[in-house]
Amino acid sequence: MLVNDRLQPAARAAISALDRGFLYGDGLFETVRTYRGRPFGLEQHLARLARSARAFRIPFERDPAYWRPRVARLLRANALDASDAAVRLTISRGAGPLGLLPPPGLRPTTLLVASAIDTRLRGAQARGVGVCFFPYRLVTATLPSHKTLHYLPAVLGKMLAARARAFEALYLSADDSVLEGTTSNVFVVREGTLITPPLHGILPGVTRRFLAAVARRARIPLREAAIARRELLAADEVFLTASTIEVLPVIRVERHAIGRGVPGAVTRRLQEEYTRFVTATLARPLRSRAPSRSASGASRRR
Repeated sequence: MLVNDRLQPAARAAISALDRGFLYGDGLFETVRTYRGRPFGLEQHLARLARSARAFRIPFERDPAYWRPRVARLLRANALDASDAAVRLTISRGAGPLGLLPPPGLRPTTLLVASAIDTRLRGAQARGVGVCFFPYRLVTATLPSHKTLHYLPAVLGKMLAARARAFEALYLSADDSVLEGTTSNVFVVREGTLITPPLHGILPGVTRRFLAAVARRARIPLREAAIARRELLAADEVFLTASTIEVLPVIRVERHAIGRGVPGAVTRRLQEEYTRFVTATLARPLRSRAPSRSASGASRRR
């Protein structure tokens, strides 16, 4: 892993015990999918991270030209440059004295970690997965539009999903509308039309946005609208999107089968179209950009 731009074995890497990311969840992260060493959607992930960094006033270098060689170095060090992987970039406000109010001048902690894509994913994409509902209603204090280190609800959701032999847990709002998964966005198909919850109260997923563009090109109707729990259960098809899972069919919600209990035709087509979109995007030459200061004011040294 890369800790503050230093390549270190995970077993020996360390951060300060007073790091605010550890003590208070005072930090942000993004996970980028790579295909044979090429990061996909890096610019969009960095833009989302930079938007949150500005909101929380954490200095951050957002230029993709700064991060590409570091991602490449990390993938080579982990022998993942010729396969598919996930690279997580974590940034915390850094180490400082105890207390919620951060003093000025803290140096952010940055961490890059790479891992191989789970070999079981391809089978799950072909067969579909089950999901369950998160048993508690979310509160607005979780700041859902930012990908912060406050991830306890998602940890609990994944634990409950594993206990239910499901892939994912879906969050519900106070009015019983489906919001998103613990690590994914949710789409349903109804009479050939895609429906996904509006961005109010959910994370603006990078893959969600890519999928919307893919659907437009494929002339598949798409609209944003609230999805009640009963409407999800009555949908013709349901699928999840995220950088690591791409387009993942849902065939079961708890004990209820979705549609015929197999991945539907629209979901299958979108899987194919998304794969073509990724391939075509990665085939384009990278745009060169002159080194610049970050939008959040961090210097190139970070």
